[in-house]
Amino acid sequence: MRRSFALVYNARAGIALPRRLDGVVGPLREYGCDVFQLAARTAAEATDRVAEAAARGICDAVIAAGGDGTFRAVAAGAAGTHLPVGLIPLGTGNVLAHEVAMGKNVRTIANVLVRGPVIGAQAGLVNGAPFFLMVGAGFDARVVAGLDYASKRAFGRAAYMMPVLRTLRRGPERFDVSVDGEAYQASWVIVTRASHFGGSFKLTRDTCVGVDHLIAVVIDARTRLELIVAAVALPLGRLLDPATRPCFVRTMTARKVEIGRLSGAAVEVDGDVAGSTPVVITSEGPVVRLIVPERYVADVSNRHANHVHS
Repeated sequence: MRRSFALVYNARAGIALPRRLDGVVGPLREYGCDVFQLAARTAAEATDRVAEAAARGICDAVIAAGGDGTFRAVAAGAAGTHLPVGLIPLGTGNVLAHEVAMGKNVRTIANVLVRGPVIGAQAGLVNGAPFFLMVGAGFDARVVAGLDYASKRAFGRAAYMMPVLRTLRRGPERFDVSVDGEAYQASWVIVTRASHFGGSFKLTRDTCVGVDHLIAVVIDARTRLELIVAAVALPLGRLLDPATRPCFVRTMTARKVEIGRLSGAAVEVDGDVAGSTPVVITSEGPVVRLIVPERYVADVSNRHANHVHS
């Protein structure tokens, strides 16, 4: 059992409820665990504080209490060390929580943090900085850039509706992409280690967190209608199967992706605004030790086996 936890809490993560945080910390303390906060005002400061905690060995694990951006900041500090990272999902999309099937029951989350197994989750690198879920360029990054964070905190996923509609109204903006040396044009690219996108939506069956390869989804929507088709196809699960995937969508494994060397595009990393291209994305980043529910270990093992034999 883990007994000592450092907590990084993002009070601006989304609509998710400090009471969920309290609901998890309460059982941890009932189990006799020590939970103390690592105060950090920025993501960079959180990364530094976690790295310091790992170097000093002051806790058994660190908890990222927030959304996917909070997890990225915490995991970047713990990556390459022996310090495990657990999750209390408080964000809007919570892609990672859906990915590992963490659920929302506070006592279950507490039990996972105390007793859950640990898997190695390799980061990718975007311009040399680690990411743990995905990098998006084009359409989804434009949506994220247009999001009002006060609305996100108040309304959750519903806050994305207006930025989505505004971005669709503007239509596609195309840019150059290279995947392992093959050149493409696109208006939306997602380079991912996760099978989920935007929370519970399934993007791909070909990877998941804990599997050591990237998937690149290259969407070359040339008209407003094609962009709408792609934006609707994703939540409907139609990108999962080549038979239902729009003809202008390609999905492929990737080791190196270069985006926007010749033409600019907005970029998001793990759900947060990350400026614009050019970006170079590679598959081999540091490994973070991730605390997951027991049932997720079998999923990762199956994905590894399927990738080896495919």
